[in-house]
Amino acid sequence: MEQSSINLNEIAEGAAYQAIETAIIQYFQVRDCIVNFDTQSACILFDPVVHRRWIARFNGHIDSCDSKDIPISVPLRRLPPQIKQMTRPILENLMGGQESLESYLKWKPLERKIVPGTITEVHHTHYKISLKGETGRLDTRDAIKRENYSLGKTHLFHVKRVRMDGENVRIHLSRRSKSLPEFVLSSKFPKYRFKCYRRLPGIKSWIRTTAPRFRWSLFFSKEIRQSLAGEYLQFYS
Repeated sequence: MEQSSINLNEIAEGAAYQAIETAIIQYFQVRDCIVNFDTQSACILFDPVVHRRWIARFNGHIDSCDSKDIPISVPLRRLPPQIKQMTRPILENLMGGQESLESYLKWKPLERKIVPGTITEVHHTHYKISLKGETGRLDTRDAIKRENYSLGKTHLFHVKRVRMDGENVRIHLSRRSKSLPEFVLSSKFPKYRFKCYRRLPGIKSWIRTTAPRFRWSLFFSKEIRQSLAGEYLQFYS
């Protein structure tokens, strides 16, 4: 993975994104949000039970009885003024930790991408993964139950999200993403396209491909299946 040069403008912009997102998450006590300066808005994940008042305020009504979080786009100008007050000290703290911020800006574009990593620590609830200069975290719920995660073992990981936590960069990883079989197959056979539309991690993946049927036997190699926890691959045209 090649590290691009990062200038001060990029650092300042990245810090501003992270500071506003952190302030929003802390103020509303939500799980996640994404700020977009181009649209001057923030997409905030509100809990339909805990945040009924805010959902009604920003959405005009509550039309979901689902227990899942509801993403709502909120113009930055409509955010409570307390968030602006909270953002300033967070931004100053981020700018003070420039090295961590550079690492954050390096890894943030890799969200939803696939990266290699080596297991360096094994805990009851998670694993620590070496990512060539940074450390990622694989929670047990994002691992595959019967897969080998012993020390020194190398796997491909899906980057779920990248966040700043104080002066530390938190890189959350997964082995359960549908993009993993797509990446493994595309890397081995770049001539063809692969789309995984369903996956039971470690058991079976259903994949559409542009490869002709007489080539499908190539996709069942031991190396490919081992990189996907031994799961069976079902192909369709």
